[in-house]
Amino acid sequence: MHGPRFPYDHLCVAHYHWRTGGVRRVVELTLPEIVWAAGPGLKKATLLAGGSPKERPELSQLGIDTIFLHEPACDYFSTQSETPAAITNKIRAVLCQAMPEADASKTLIWFQNPALARNALLCREIAEFSRQRGASLILHHHDFWCAGRWARWEELKRCGWESLSEAAGCLFAAQTRSVHVGINWPDFQTLDRSLSGRAFHLRNPVAPPLRKNEKSLTKARAWLADELKTDGPLWIYPTRFLRRKNILEAILIARWMRPEATLATTSGRFSSDEASYADDIKQAAKKNTWRVHFGLLDNPGAPSVAEILGIAEAAVHTSVQEGFGMGFVEAAAAGTPLIARAIPDVMPDLHMSGFEFPQIYQDILIAPELFDIATETQHQANLFHEAKLALPPAFQEIFPRPPTLGDDAIPFSRLSRHAQLEVLSHPAALSWEICKSLNPDLEKFRTDPLQATPWPTNPVQTPAHYAATFLKMAAAIPTRAVDCRQNADKAQMELTTRALKRESIFPIQLEK
Repeated sequence: MHGPRFPYDHLCVAHYHWRTGGVRRVVELTLPEIVWAAGPGLKKATLLAGGSPKERPELSQLGIDTIFLHEPACDYFSTQSETPAAITNKIRAVLCQAMPEADASKTLIWFQNPALARNALLCREIAEFSRQRGASLILHHHDFWCAGRWARWEELKRCGWESLSEAAGCLFAAQTRSVHVGINWPDFQTLDRSLSGRAFHLRNPVAPPLRKNEKSLTKARAWLADELKTDGPLWIYPTRFLRRKNILEAILIARWMRPEATLATTSGRFSSDEASYADDIKQAAKKNTWRVHFGLLDNPGAPSVAEILGIAEAAVHTSVQEGFGMGFVEAAAAGTPLIARAIPDVMPDLHMSGFEFPQIYQDILIAPELFDIATETQHQANLFHEAKLALPPAFQEIFPRPPTLGDDAIPFSRLSRHAQLEVLSHPAALSWEICKSLNPDLEKFRTDPLQATPWPTNPVQTPAHYAATFLKMAAAIPTRAVDCRQNADKAQMELTTRALKRESIFPIQLEK
């Protein structure tokens, strides 16, 4: 019994890259279940992406023809050195290679994160291919450029879009046979108001914990001891360098709560627009001899993320913005205690999936004596001003005024990275003594034994549940192209309005 009939014989999964992270993990967990649920009518799967050909999802045998295509022109536009015209030609060529059928009406393209706008040329060409060849689209929105990724506007203009309406029409693939996916409840509600009948809520899957392989964990421990050259405990943050990951807060937590631990990130990679952020953190870590290790799993022969979580004493997750929060789930699956910042858009879906996290906190409050308030106030005023001017006029009109910093304690996440580094420049014992009365949750986590997150007794979004919903979405795709340009414009503006509320803007995301 496979559920709704799957009307396609070819599934093409398209993304900018297959670097480790949430999108890749979702594909790894769900594609085998989708193929099984689709039944014998599905003959072929193609996975198309940019990035490195060495990076690809780790998939079990799917039982159908499976093709991996690598084309660097599909990667982030910011990484490209060729002209938009040259990039476009390469994308067109690889799309024809991936889907050579003149009539692609039985092809479904599962496009990951188009409205993040990391390569608007790829978005345009996939939509155009769909229109010309008759392919169907599932547009899977993990994040949105208009929800705090303001640097993407300059890239959109360089790709040829001068108006917001044109950009929305491209990124939401107006005039195609398509449906849209929001991975958290607030995103889905926004999409549904504008694209009613063509929007679906599809939370990321939660895979049941695997039985621990003690042999592989013993091997991972030996590898870790050789890599870190220390016997101290490991605290892990599964991330690469991204400003929204708020990495300095993770460092602060580890230094306050477990000074003898080494805090490591799984990846040390970063894109060009994160280079300054990464360099500042690395230089500060070296200067202050912090117990940190960036890119723990980057080298060949390293353990898997699951294995390193399995041997870590604790995991940390301090992001200010996420689409779903796979790191929360993966720590729970590994049975590793997690200390995490509550993310408003993420927690409802995690709770609906059955998770309750023992060590969750709202914010870390910092006493004003640990940083220069006057300098930080002026710096944030400059950041808000520059960010506002870089936006389209329609967005500038709703951009909030910068915050006024007084003599009260301020959340660490609401500081620029310059002020965050200033806080971290103080001896950890001193800054903790000054701030511990402001942070009773952390004081409790510090004194009580850390607890692993209980695995839900009946999680509502297993990979099998996910696949069943995927088939329902595929069956709901219109049989003819639908012109939703006005709807796309409306959705983009509503997402922006939500993102430009004062509480949704963090200085670390405005800094270059």
